[in-house]
Amino acid sequence: LLIAPPQHNHAAGVFGAWAPVDRSNAAREEVEDNLDLMHRYYVDSVDQRHWYGFWDYGDVMHDYDRDRHAWRYDIGGYAWDNSELSTDLWLWYHYLRTGDAQAFRLAEAMTRHTGEVDMYHLGEWKGLGTRHGVQHWGDSAKQVRISNAGYKRFLYFLTADERVGDVLHELVDADRTFLVLNPGRKLTDEPFDPDPAALGVGKSTDWGALALAWLTEWERNGDEIARTKLINGATTIAALPNGWAQGGDVTYDLATGRFTGPSEPSISIGSLSSVFGLIELMTELLQLVDDEQVSAKWVQFCRLYNSSAAQQREETGASWGSLNLRQAYSRATAYAAIRLDDDTLAQRAWQELRTGHAGYPENHDFTSQRVEGPAVLNPVDEARLGTNASAQYGLAVIQCLALVGDHI
Repeated sequence: LLIAPPQHNHAAGVFGAWAPVDRSNAAREEVEDNLDLMHRYYVDSVDQRHWYGFWDYGDVMHDYDRDRHAWRYDIGGYAWDNSELSTDLWLWYHYLRTGDAQAFRLAEAMTRHTGEVDMYHLGEWKGLGTRHGVQHWGDSAKQVRISNAGYKRFLYFLTADERVGDVLHELVDADRTFLVLNPGRKLTDEPFDPDPAALGVGKSTDWGALALAWLTEWERNGDEIARTKLINGATTIAALPNGWAQGGDVTYDLATGRFTGPSEPSISIGSLSSVFGLIELMTELLQLVDDEQVSAKWVQFCRLYNSSAAQQREETGASWGSLNLRQAYSRATAYAAIRLDDDTLAQRAWQELRTGHAGYPENHDFTSQRVEGPAVLNPVDEARLGTNASAQYGLAVIQCLALVGDHI
């Protein structure tokens, strides 16, 4: 495969916030070493753990059992990853910035797996993916956050692969699945009878995945409805009193892509809201769309997620609660810092990353150890890594380096 080097791709200004590898000082070298160790561990695990087979090849496992010296292949949500917390994004950004052939092949294999095995292509669930589990299609959660076009567009734009292009087209109408399936899976006494003009589409995890399909279709000069729904969604979410953090009954109009919600400010936010591609989507969208309200509301969201409860209360009327994944959201702080030209925010982003809340703190052991018989049948490497934390740490480091690397 003939490829362009990272410097060429970066100069094109594509795929948002990333930059080629830079080992120009000791602090940068340390985090680059961490990124390399994490990626190498997963590359080697494919062979060592025999992650092969018609259904399995391309995916990785979710969490590790150090007692058994094995990935938790047989425990519910801890087995196959199925794109949970954007592993695909991490692998693609790692390839973009390194240009490494093995990195490309690992990301390519995951894209083909998640786009074919983990996603429905026929029937009323067409366009939905299945959440992580022992079997790739076994979990009851069928969601657009898993079939996410944002995880597949890298391979399409780098290779013009026609099959991947077909899959991306399939996802343009994935919002229609909200007519047949409640993504929240909540059991009620009432029949599921959704109103096409007032669907329960989430404004973060759901909309982010849908919007990435529309962004890709717009970039490919596809149906105009894709751009219309993309812009309508962003502008109407931003028009809510608290934007992406707004609570209350916020609903989605299938025909137009517009959201409607309360006129009074309230708060409803989950830690998973932006870690399925929403941050990356908004970084790219705000390069393409000049809308002051969308920009202001998104930057406010990025700035406030990891801020103090007092600051959140002052600006939005309520504390955002005890939020998780604060290391992952250090890249949101970094984005706010660069948009606001705020050195204090830039320094805060690195502090959040080094603290490592729900991830890897600065003193985390980024090494691997060889385990041999009789503890295991075949020699394997072990590291204190889990896939959720690795994916989000990788994305946070890559974007903090690109956005506020001079404050490291």
